[in-house]
Amino acid sequence: MEILSDLSVYLSNPRNTLNKKLLKICMTVKSAIPACDRVGIWLFCSDYSEMISIMCVDELEEKSVGESLIANECKAYFAHLRENEFLVASDARNNDITKSFNNDYFDVHDIHSLLDITFKKDFLPLGVICCERTGDQTEWQPQDIKMLQSISVKASVFISNIVSDTYTIRSKENIIKMLNA
Repeated sequence: MEILSDLSVYLSNPRNTLNKKLLKICMTVKSAIPACDRVGIWLFCSDYSEMISIMCVDELEEKSVGESLIANECKAYFAHLRENEFLVASDARNNDITKSFNNDYFDVHDIHSLLDITFKKDFLPLGVICCERTGDQTEWQPQDIKMLQSISVKASVFISNIVSDTYTIRSKENIIKMLNA
């Protein structure tokens, strides 16, 4: 597939900045999965007590970084992601795993459906690529899941080798500052 080849080439080019590479991953997901209109790349902190957004591209193609999710506030979600590769929640607001986001995340961003995949380093979950549908629900299709998995394989090598090494030595505040630069 051309979209996956383009992503691989882009991520392997040392002249492309970290932010541009993260943005490329998000834009690739958005273009490859038609029902997805908001994409985020999230990293777990080392003790899995929190995730931080290192890139998000919303339905208006505006980017943001630094939003965080706290495990104690959404225990079922964090537990699921640590044990499973995928989370498919077409009705995310009524899904037992994701309904904890209704007031503080889904309402703020008008999210109705989630399709998440974890990426790993040394066989441990490092973070999540999160596809979101805003405005209304969608039924994620098998080809959406397959495409996200293919993109994740390409992106995981870059994210796990470059991004995690960059951020393991930095505080959350420094990560946000660096990504907003």
